[in-house]
Amino acid sequence: MDPMDVQILRLLWEDGRMPIYRIAEKLGLSGAAIDKRINAMKRRGEIVGFTILLNPDNLLNSVVISLRTRKKRESVLESIEKIRGTMHFIACLGGRYYGELWYADDIELEEKILLFNELTDAYSLKKYHHRKLKDIKIDRTDWRILLAMRDDSRIPFTKLSRKIGLSAKSISKRWERLTGDEVVKAYPIINRPSTRDIFWFSLFIEVDNLSVENEIKKIENLWRTSLFLEPLMVYGVFYARAVRDIDRTMERVICMKGVSRVQYEIIINEKFFLDYLNYVSYKMGFIED
Repeated sequence: MDPMDVQILRLLWEDGRMPIYRIAEKLGLSGAAIDKRINAMKRRGEIVGFTILLNPDNLLNSVVISLRTRKKRESVLESIEKIRGTMHFIACLGGRYYGELWYADDIELEEKILLFNELTDAYSLKKYHHRKLKDIKIDRTDWRILLAMRDDSRIPFTKLSRKIGLSAKSISKRWERLTGDEVVKAYPIINRPSTRDIFWFSLFIEVDNLSVENEIKKIENLWRTSLFLEPLMVYGVFYARAVRDIDRTMERVICMKGVSRVQYEIIINEKFFLDYLNYVSYKMGFIED
């Protein structure tokens, strides 16, 4: 994977349905070259596929769990699959893990926290709560579209139309509304351990004000950010080619006005669980358990 591949991935992170020709225009390559690079990343296992990513700021509830355990990595990753509503789970160096899970209410969250502790034998566990901006109302037809895009969010709407029995025009309008309201986005699933020419790390950046995110977004090797209210924090995923790149990024961030503390994690393994979409759909009353 070279820097151009990373730029392609960054554009696909912004919009997983971005047409090949649009990516080519932005990066100054031909459409054939972009298509070739994407297919090569798929063959190498660096892109697993494309799905949809729900926004926890505007839909149901989601929390990031950070934990420490002395159990073997394989055992921890197997245990996590038993917890319904887990969206993704990341293993880091030194027996450190974090992942995102969805829940309906505080009672269910506490039950899941207890289950996390029991299954992983965690000796340290922290919760990071997303912002809750608003609850966007969506209907059963919206969910039919979203669930039909679960395994391939780049599916042409004409093909999706035949699959769910709704016109391509109606699907397009609903998708435009759902993405415009920031309910969902098309998402490339990246197999980070397979991207051997670069490695990935996360920064948990505790801040005095979430506006610090604007400065963090100017960092060239940034992949994505998320915001949390409890504690007040900007979470960032970055990529690097050498350990010194982590040090440079850390130094740049810690010197920013409003940053009080920075913790980094080097990503070793990551799992994305598509079944979380069925869980959220069930909790919102759109499908049966």
